[in-house]
Amino acid sequence: MVAVELTKNEYDYLCRASFLPSWLKELLISIEKHKNKYLLKISENQADRIRDLFGEQLQLVGFDEKYELTLEGKILESLIDKFFIG
Repeated sequence: MVAVELTKNEYDYLCRASFLPSWLKELLISIEKHKNKYLLKISENQADRIRDLFGEQLQLVGFDEKYELTLEGKILESLIDKFFIG
């Protein structure tokens, strides 16, 4: 198991995200909350699946017409980095 620490902003984004599969929404329910830090304990396999999911979403909504990162894209890039276990 690995622990991924999320910011409140990242956690709030994930709670509102409509593209998340049900298994990931269930994991978010079990997250440990400490002030403005949120700790998600997952397996390396789950981290890989989550990172792939965020990468797909980044391609769909992460860039504007000038190919610059959108606010959502910045959050997704941060999440992709955090879920890289390796």
